[in-house]
Amino acid sequence: MSEYVSAKAARRAEEEKARKERKKYNTAVAIVAACVVLMIVFVALFGSNLFYNGTTALEIGSEKFTVADFNYNYLSAYNNYRNNVYSSYGSSEEMLDAMLPSSDKAMRDQLYPGGQDMTWADYFENAALERMKSVAMLVSEARAAGFTLPEEDAANVEDTISSLSASAVSNGYKDLNAYLAINYGKGMTEKVFRENMLRDALASAYSQAKLDDFTFTEEQISDYYAEHADDNDFFKYRYYSFSGAAVADDAETEEDETLSAEDAAAKAKEDADAFLAAVTDEQSFIDYAASLNSDNENYEADPSTLRTVQGSSVTEVIKTWLTEDGRKAGDKAVIKSGDDSSVTYYYVVYFVERDDNAYNAFSGYYGLVSSAPTVEGEGEPDDASVKTYRETSANEVLTTYTSGSEKTLDAFTAVLNNASDIVSGSGALTTDGKYDVPEVLADWFLDPARVEGDTAVLYDEDYGAFIVYFSQVDGVYADLLAEAQMKNNAYDEWEEAASANFETVTRHWEMGLSKKLASMGG
Repeated sequence: MSEYVSAKAARRAEEEKARKERKKYNTAVAIVAACVVLMIVFVALFGSNLFYNGTTALEIGSEKFTVADFNYNYLSAYNNYRNNVYSSYGSSEEMLDAMLPSSDKAMRDQLYPGGQDMTWADYFENAALERMKSVAMLVSEARAAGFTLPEEDAANVEDTISSLSASAVSNGYKDLNAYLAINYGKGMTEKVFRENMLRDALASAYSQAKLDDFTFTEEQISDYYAEHADDNDFFKYRYYSFSGAAVADDAETEEDETLSAEDAAAKAKEDADAFLAAVTDEQSFIDYAASLNSDNENYEADPSTLRTVQGSSVTEVIKTWLTEDGRKAGDKAVIKSGDDSSVTYYYVVYFVERDDNAYNAFSGYYGLVSSAPTVEGEGEPDDASVKTYRETSANEVLTTYTSGSEKTLDAFTAVLNNASDIVSGSGALTTDGKYDVPEVLADWFLDPARVEGDTAVLYDEDYGAFIVYFSQVDGVYADLLAEAQMKNNAYDEWEEAASANFETVTRHWEMGLSKKLASMGG
């Protein structure tokens, strides 16, 4: 009997062991199956566009953005920065290298030169988010105000997409979607790109509409200009500076040129005083400065010392002197640089005139002929030949317009466009101040006898022959300046208040994971 019981217990133990083994196996199979399902879901989700353009990665105020939306803004911020750098430093390879990230490695592996422990990826991510905050606020405000995108702006978006699509195909891409995916990352499609462009266009259009909505009375405008005249008036003056920077010894010379900062400043003051003593009128200022640069073949005696600058752009210590009560033509002075300067400078200044911008601003159009004749075997043409060639060419273009039946701005611009082989550039002149255009243009446009439709060929030695068209007087330039500044100030106040609810960025898990999957932002 005991043997039977023992055998029975042994069988039960074996069965229990087998049952546990089957349970382990079934559990393992279930785990493997779940992993397979998860892998399938992962591949399906992250291998498709859904993760990148179908889920919310960021929320700013009431606006939601996908990973693809962020990438669009990231690249827009980068391109804007890059264009600004090239606009400012395009001629300097050294500055371009210093101000732009290298293309040799990821931006997350390069430190941004202007930040504390900030990479280029961090910088452009912050720039993208700031851009998105602004767009989110403007779009939200536009919708709340019932503002819709003007048809012309919507058409411009479609024109841009059509042009980009044609360019993508001509450059070897299958279609626009392929181009966008390569340049903006996974998830960027024509549909998503269009949505972002339309959102940008709506934000821009509403911003301009809001700016235009601010209005002021003539009295308010006049009072504002009077209060800010020192910043808005233009000052014409002569200027020459002497540096008080310390001088180190030149090891290649026998003499010791070492000069302390204190001694250098004293010498700069002495030289400035000697300059001032020699000045009796404007011409003597020009002549004395020229005598100090007699060995500089690039020095131009008259323009090198002349400044015509709006008050807001003048160095503060010089501006203080220029705007003193009773300042008159012929006044002169030696002015020491401000305390904020690391090096002491002494400026010799001669006052010519102050312009209060009380003249009529103008609108018009211009075309420029800047090419020169080429004669084989005769070398470079002289200045007289160049001038004759440019003026003759410009007059031929103008004659095409004046001999036509239609005398309108549209007809004028059409003639310029059709003469693109001669006209090197053209554009509108809208409410330009007289110091923003070459003097020969300002003199012609500001002539009181000028009437709508007037045309002419005007020559400037630095630019070439201008073909010009006068449209209208836009108003007193001082009033236009003041009104524009008042509008901008009012807009800035509105924008600051409206942006309060769009400062917080809510990041969802998609944002962080997308960086790991696609190196977004780096």
